[in-house]
Amino acid sequence: MVVTISNEYGSGALAVGRRVAEILGYEFVDRQLPVVVAKRLHVAPEVVDANEDAEPTLGERLLSGLELATPELAESSTVAPLDEELVGAVRDAVRDYAARGSAVILGRGAGVILGARADVLRVFLHAPREWRIMRLTQTTRAERKDVESEVDRIDRARAAYIRGWYGVTFGDARIYDLCIDASRFEVAAIAALIVDSLRARGA
Repeated sequence: MVVTISNEYGSGALAVGRRVAEILGYEFVDRQLPVVVAKRLHVAPEVVDANEDAEPTLGERLLSGLELATPELAESSTVAPLDEELVGAVRDAVRDYAARGSAVILGRGAGVILGARADVLRVFLHAPREWRIMRLTQTTRAERKDVESEVDRIDRARAAYIRGWYGVTFGDARIYDLCIDASRFEVAAIAALIVDSLRARGA
């Protein structure tokens, strides 16, 4: 079985994904993907990261410890947008991890790439904008205006990435199996909901 976790920026998906993988004994797939993609394209991982992340702003540098940078960030940056070859390599890498099974894949459009498969639980974490801003401001001690700017920018970028490359609406409940408001539960409770849902599917 495979769990994919998509999320609105600042909803705590990194901590949730790690907890779910720990409980299940699954591989947690986050920073491995750029390395795999780089090998497929015969470039250094730093090249993939540069294309995906773009030049970080002050807010991104302050927030980078909480949420992993994802390919969609390049969509709203000043660098060249992702090309079909790179996005195709990401798709292939996601499918390869899914074929091996027992993995929790964070972001990268994995839920959309894999679709409604019996062996995949597609999770979407969301939360009110104000809650996410407060959470990130308190955790990073960054200026609120910087946090607001990054939350809005990355939300727009993710929506554009999913719409542009996969033709679906980011956060549309119809493309996920489980949608959770992260503001209503602690990380441990969210992880438990995901694990229970996966086990209910026969995992």
